Amino acid sequence: MIKPFSVIATRFVDLKTCIDQTVWSFCACDRGAILINFGLVVVPLIAVVGLGVDVGRGYVVKARLSQALDASALAAAPYANDVVKLQAEFTKYFDANFPSSFMGVDIDLAQPVIGDNGTTVTVSASAVLDTTLMRVLGRQTLSVSASAEVTRLITPLDVVVSVDTTGSMGSSDGSGTRLSSAKDAAVILVDKLFGNETESENLQIGLVPWSAAVNVAERGVTYDPGLNSLIDGYWYTNNSPVPFITEPDSDWVGCAYARYTDNGSDDDADHLLYDADVGGVTWEAWEPMPRRVVNPGNGYLYTVRCPEWGISELSGVKSHSTDAIEELSDPTGTTTIAQGLVWAWRALMPGEPYNQASDKSNLRRAIVIMTDGLNTSSYRDAYKGDLNVSEMNARLSAVAAQIKATGVDIYVVEYHVETSLMKSVASATTAPYYFKADSAEELEKAFEKIGTELSELRLSK
Repeated sequence: MIKPFSVIATRFVDLKTCIDQTVWSFCACDRGAILINFGLVVVPLIAVVGLGVDVGRGYVVKARLSQALDASALAAAPYANDVVKLQAEFTKYFDANFPSSFMGVDIDLAQPVIGDNGTTVTVSASAVLDTTLMRVLGRQTLSVSASAEVTRLITPLDVVVSVDTTGSMGSSDGSGTRLSSAKDAAVILVDKLFGNETESENLQIGLVPWSAAVNVAERGVTYDPGLNSLIDGYWYTNNSPVPFITEPDSDWVGCAYARYTDNGSDDDADHLLYDADVGGVTWEAWEPMPRRVVNPGNGYLYTVRCPEWGISELSGVKSHSTDAIEELSDPTGTTTIAQGLVWAWRALMPGEPYNQASDKSNLRRAIVIMTDGLNTSSYRDAYKGDLNVSEMNARLSAVAAQIKATGVDIYVVEYHVETSLMKSVASATTAPYYFKADSAEELEKAFEKIGTELSELRLSK
């Protein structure tokens, strides 16, 4: 039976009233309110926490990135004159200091930028890492970046390279000779020191070739006996600043004997720099070596073992050094290391007979000496054969001690030989002051590392 409309209307009103009361009661009740409030703040809470976590991760990545850039920039900067090698060294050291697996980041490594004529290298990189809790805000990744700049310290430097040109340096060494390998290595040293400069106000390099003796004539100047002059009791030639006790012969080839007398007395000055008064003997000049000397064994005349290349005096022009190195050829003669070292010292220091040294107060001085042999006594050497090998070694030690006492750094590279004597000659028995090389590649690396040490670097940014 169909109910009257009034009944239906009454029930509808009752239902509405019930619903209204229920809603009102729910709204008026405070039980469970914390759940509702938490639901309202949970999303921003996660966002805030996520921001802290992910930003913290970003700082960790940035710190590691900065450390890796600092280390790789310092390692690569010495190769600023070789863009390809600079990039290779930079990448190698960066990869070693920032593993690709670190926190799962993606790295964008920028190419190093060389500036200020090769004296600065700037490196930079950026990293992208995936976020964690920040994803609730729609932020899927976070980017960080870092950079570093390395500046070569402008420390004035005078350095003399003393190269063994004895007969053994003509031995085969792969594609060339030991001397050709030594020349390549020496050029690498010069390139590293000069960088992109062709001339420098803060760098001078000289070259002293040696074997049984040293040619004290100036490289590239032909001897003219007609221009010999007697001044204050000593003889001078047109091609050497060295004073001589007697006039050099008309066929003099440039070498001088050591300031040594085989008289059993301690009155020698072969290990001293300047004019000296030793044991009552005054040494103000040298004795020229004749072109030919008598072999005491048979009385015949033999040509002296004098290098044909004279000393290249200190110069701030890069080509002055590289041209002198390239001219070295046809090595010959026995080994008298002390003379190669002491004449390098004389060419390096201020005062007579050579006087090209810089006068800057913070100047650094160094000698780089390379040899492939041991001292050998010969009647055609700078000591006239009066010293046996043991005595020659002692003279070498005396020279080294005097040089180091004047604040000069000695770098030694032994090639295909290793001796405790030459380790003691060096300023330290380990790298970068002492190297032993067994191949042309190792020889080049040794000279390269010496150049790196001499080219001091610092982080500027």
